[in-house]
Amino acid sequence: MTRRDPASATLAECAEALATWGFDPREEESLAHAASWIQRLGNDRQFLGDMLIDMLDGLTPAPEGADALVGSGPRTIMLVPPGPGHFLIRARVWLPAQDRMFQRSGAAACGYGQAHDFAGDVLTLGYFGPGYLSEDYEYEQAVPAGYPGERAALRFVGRGLLEQGRLLHYRSQRDVQLRHPPEALSLSIDLEHTHPEQSWRSRHDFDLVQDETAGRVRGEVTGLFGHGPSESLLRIAVGLGSPGARDLAAHFGRSHASDRMRLVAWQALAAQATDDAARDAVWREAEQCGSRLVSRISGSRRAGLEEDSLAG
Repeated sequence: MTRRDPASATLAECAEALATWGFDPREEESLAHAASWIQRLGNDRQFLGDMLIDMLDGLTPAPEGADALVGSGPRTIMLVPPGPGHFLIRARVWLPAQDRMFQRSGAAACGYGQAHDFAGDVLTLGYFGPGYLSEDYEYEQAVPAGYPGERAALRFVGRGLLEQGRLLHYRSQRDVQLRHPPEALSLSIDLEHTHPEQSWRSRHDFDLVQDETAGRVRGEVTGLFGHGPSESLLRIAVGLGSPGARDLAAHFGRSHASDRMRLVAWQALAAQATDDAARDAVWREAEQCGSRLVSRISGSRRAGLEEDSLAG
């Protein structure tokens, strides 16, 4: 996205405008409205620094509209939490490779070197510094099921720095990004779509492999992730031993709309099995539940149990 709005807006004004209008990236007018307001926020060159000083010294209140400022990770600052309008706004810190924290934690812990897609649409704006280097791809075909090693054909879109004022739109379950460290400390502002339906969408991590035969890049799935409390709650409930929880997990495993939740349900049941035979029975049933993701992982788990039995 290249169109830039020269006006400036405070965090409170931006949050109010987005909450009133709403953010639906599937609608072109809503997307343009959101992009304009996040650009206006980025044009306020003082708000983020002033806010951090206010919060650090503890002597003055945070600016209006930032009363819910909380950290959601060592390099992420939540500016506007999820609420009316189906969005959140956060600032993210991007460390250069020469930073001591980067050197202690490693590239992956700082958000670099791992290609991934997006569960929800994100508008990301370069706010400070030279910006990280982004390699951008998009799916050529359907979104992968998500089992380890699954291949996804990707089309290279481009690469460039998320420099100050540059705004990028990453689409849910369509775009894939790989970040590299900036030359110097940088910050971005993200506007993320947070509709409840996204809790059932998965995010995938990939290793990127050059397919010399086909002359293209492919992604090989290394991780499958979600963002919602339901999966953890189901694991805990089953772990506590409630028959009702086990029945619900079995129901979810057979018929839930989310393949990822189906997998979690079978994982929770297998974790409570008393021996390998019982675990094999769980995974055998899971293999027949009608989900390609669950079937592939169930077969792998059963094969692992068989190998362990032969080794023993």
